[in-house]
Amino acid sequence: MPKENRRVKITKLLLTDSFLRLLAEKPLSHITVKAICEDADLNRSTYYQYYTDPYDQMAKLKASIIEEMTSYTELPAEEQVSKEAALYAVIQKTLDYMDSKKEMFRILLCNGDISLQRDIQSIFAQKLIPMYFNPSTNKTALQEFIFISSGCFGIIYYWLSIDTQIPTGELTAQITRFVKKFLS
Repeated sequence: MPKENRRVKITKLLLTDSFLRLLAEKPLSHITVKAICEDADLNRSTYYQYYTDPYDQMAKLKASIIEEMTSYTELPAEEQVSKEAALYAVIQKTLDYMDSKKEMFRILLCNGDISLQRDIQSIFAQKLIPMYFNPSTNKTALQEFIFISSGCFGIIYYWLSIDTQIPTGELTAQITRFVKKFLS
């Protein structure tokens, strides 16, 4: 993918900020291209260079988040770490990423669309299932992982929507203790 120039990045940032501002006020189904463009002070033809409609914009925003989060939470391949250290690192990196974009996550996750939650849980699954669960020998491994990750996500959701004062390190320790208690 070719690198975007500064003008394109700024334009997309303006459109995203406007989109999120509107999404904080109303559901996606009530957001129009006209409203996004008015808020961003850009014309519709500029919008259509990047998105077909607000649903396309939402899909591209979520895809971008997942791509960025996946690379952000990557553990170095050359680094040999214990399962516990890897668990802690993945959770910490995820929370740090979410903390850096807290308002965006608050808006997206509190808007009633659970697809982003599912995608974030998929990132956890890709990184943690191979370490902790063996679906070929444990037929309930996937269900156990879904149960654990749903609980972890509930804690993260609470943190984003209600109690954002908890530092990411403290929250990581709480979630790690919760997961280790279930796994022992």
